[in-house]
Amino acid sequence: MIQFANVTKEYDNGLRALNDVNLAVQNGEFVFIVGPSGAGKSTLIKLLLKEIEPTSGKLFVDDVDLSQMKRRDIPFYRRNIGVVFQDFRLLSDKTVYENVAYAMEIIEASGKAIRRQVPAVLSMVGLASKANSYPSQLSGGEQQRTALARALVNNPSILLADEPTGNLDSATAADIMKIINMINHRGTTVLMATHAKEIVNTMKKRVVTFQKGVVVSDMEKGEYFFED
Repeated sequence: MIQFANVTKEYDNGLRALNDVNLAVQNGEFVFIVGPSGAGKSTLIKLLLKEIEPTSGKLFVDDVDLSQMKRRDIPFYRRNIGVVFQDFRLLSDKTVYENVAYAMEIIEASGKAIRRQVPAVLSMVGLASKANSYPSQLSGGEQQRTALARALVNNPSILLADEPTGNLDSATAADIMKIINMINHRGTTVLMATHAKEIVNTMKKRVVTFQKGVVVSDMEKGEYFFED
């Protein structure tokens, strides 16, 4: 379970991105994090990745207090988290296969495990035929599928998606969401920050709405109402 307990994050410039946030996400849930620009969505994800620390409050993942985690343990913690961004963040000089395999190489997986797992995850996201292509040879949707495969190849228990459909047309975005939904049905907890009202309102998942760093709504099978 993910639990934010009275979490506040204030940056050095005085911006309070999150203000006394209490939020619990059960294992296997799919939760949309929505709200206007500057509402605190990306800060929430950065806290979960331990890229930044809360100013006050506690953040727990599977009963582990992240504030007590030693620096040497952070890479091991992050192995259980897959991350997908709006801008894909693929390595331009590596093929699709190599981009995905790189995520396993970082954790020192065996060559045998890489040769078994990478083709399997590429097949799952519909990219088996693109294994030897480079990012520049892919459409935006194919690049995001590659990013998804990379995020999933180590079988993470949590998938964090920060505006994963932001650079995609509506049809391609719908395809990406089908994959993410399938991943959730297999047991992975999904937190997705997004502005995509149509996707949120169509999928009817739990929707947590932020405004100025505060949770203003938490709805089961909810909708996204806020405008920027």
